[in-house]
Amino acid sequence: MRYFGTKSSTLDAVVRASLSGIDARTAADAFGGLGTIGVALRNEGIQVTTCDVLGMPHAFQHTRVVLGRRPYYLALRQYLGVASVADLLLHIRELSDHRSWIVREFSTERKFFTRANAAKISGIWMSIASWKSKGLLSKSEECHLVASLVNSADRCANTAGTYYAYLKEWDRRAIKSFEFSWLDVPAAGPPGRAIRGDAIEVLGGDSFDLLYLDPPYNSRDYSRYYHFPESLASLKRPKTDGRSMAGVPILRSKGGNSREKSWSLEYVQRLVAAVQWRRCVLHYCEGAHVSLDHMREMLSCHGKVEALTIDAASYTTVPRSRASKHHLFIVDK
Repeated sequence: MRYFGTKSSTLDAVVRASLSGIDARTAADAFGGLGTIGVALRNEGIQVTTCDVLGMPHAFQHTRVVLGRRPYYLALRQYLGVASVADLLLHIRELSDHRSWIVREFSTERKFFTRANAAKISGIWMSIASWKSKGLLSKSEECHLVASLVNSADRCANTAGTYYAYLKEWDRRAIKSFEFSWLDVPAAGPPGRAIRGDAIEVLGGDSFDLLYLDPPYNSRDYSRYYHFPESLASLKRPKTDGRSMAGVPILRSKGGNSREKSWSLEYVQRLVAAVQWRRCVLHYCEGAHVSLDHMREMLSCHGKVEALTIDAASYTTVPRSRASKHHLFIVDK
């Protein structure tokens, strides 16, 4: 997924700093996103717990943090009469449906995908929803299929990054043929947990060696900016707002309301106090909603604070430099 809270440009530096001088066996990533930090910590031999309020990131987190191997899809393969996971992949790649809401709303009405690509995405999505309704998918299999579909679709989406707008002309990536591929499952590290829910509610009272926090930098509603992947992950057809240029659903995701609260200083303060930890690492950005001084002042009430600055590349939709400064506050009790 392009730009969904990506930390690829700072990942190595963040992990090194977070683990320096501490023997961590357990960690929690309270705003888990696509599981990028979770996978990196898992690769260090740490048992990781992630959480998020939205369904699409939860599917990625479950696939990347919980699973230790690609699912076998035994019940589904028996139902379809395919002998292997490789054969299942070939079957999925042949699926297509030109008559669905996905084609109409996101190809005919809006240029998010070419018609051929939208039809393939639609055929796979409708099949996953049908397989789930028939009880043919385990939790892990559903998450793996959903994350694989969203990841594959994003590669040919006619967007600059988010799904709040499509490009006026077809991007070179968008005119490539859609091909469904499995999302990789990490082979290293202990399996962890991926929990869908509000961070304070699901992590409060738990104890971890490391608490990693990457709270939203602003009030942007990710359930709206990534409404199409979120709709895919729900496996339920949303009612699209016909007045919306981006085709967002009429009903706003409940996860969007929860995520809005999480960018406030009050929420982060409550979270830091609700979870038991030996080290807390807070990853933040210049120019964000909460000032760096206020964030540091709050954290200093919980332990000794060390501040680091890391050069990073940020997401932008206007022609300007993508260079930015990210800040790590490392708090040890």
